[in-house]
Amino acid sequence: MSTTENKPASLIRFEKARAEHTAKMTAFNAVAADITRCEKERQEAIEAGKEAESYWRTSFRKLRGNLTAELRAEHSQRIASRELADEFAGLLKELELDKQFAMLRCCASGKEYVEAHQTAFTEFADAHWESALRNVSPSLLWAIKLRLQRESIASTFVGEDRDTTRDIAWLVGNALTRAAIALPESILKEAPLLENIGLYRPALTGVDMELYNSPVRRTKMAISVQAQLDELKGGDQK
Repeated sequence: MSTTENKPASLIRFEKARAEHTAKMTAFNAVAADITRCEKERQEAIEAGKEAESYWRTSFRKLRGNLTAELRAEHSQRIASRELADEFAGLLKELELDKQFAMLRCCASGKEYVEAHQTAFTEFADAHWESALRNVSPSLLWAIKLRLQRESIASTFVGEDRDTTRDIAWLVGNALTRAAIALPESILKEAPLLENIGLYRPALTGVDMELYNSPVRRTKMAISVQAQLDELKGGDQK
């Protein structure tokens, strides 16, 4: 396994960006899970409050307003259920804002992740391209040289603007590109470094892509969320 010392800087940045984005998505999913749980518990508190309210009123009328210890306890329970539901409602407002902030962080880390992948993959591809050019087969160069000479003897390209070097460059490039396309994609996965980087742009699963693709929307959301959080905190301090 490669050590940090011999890894390209672009790969180190990519791995760091990938880890940071994973952490941001984990945090976002945790907030989303908290919201789901709180919504469920709030609904349960509401239902419990309704049931306690109905039972208490029935008992209150049945006892003609005689507040027994049991009835007083039931009264406290129905008030507690109502207050608990209200507390959950307030908490859910904060969690929804936390969720939006978490998504903004995911958009930022996702952008860094995608850009780091682009850089790492590009450097990897360019390095192999340059290496291949330095080590190109002499027989291929010989064949190209012959093809250039053949064109001067028996031209296959027509037109007043024809250029032998340009035409053969196109011919060679087209032939090599078609041969490369014909190779199985599995051959690309044989390089451990490339397997680490990945052949394709990272899939930002779970990220709001409309938000991701709109810096203006992200800025407006950040300002709005911060203002709402400040308002909530100000209300708590009163």
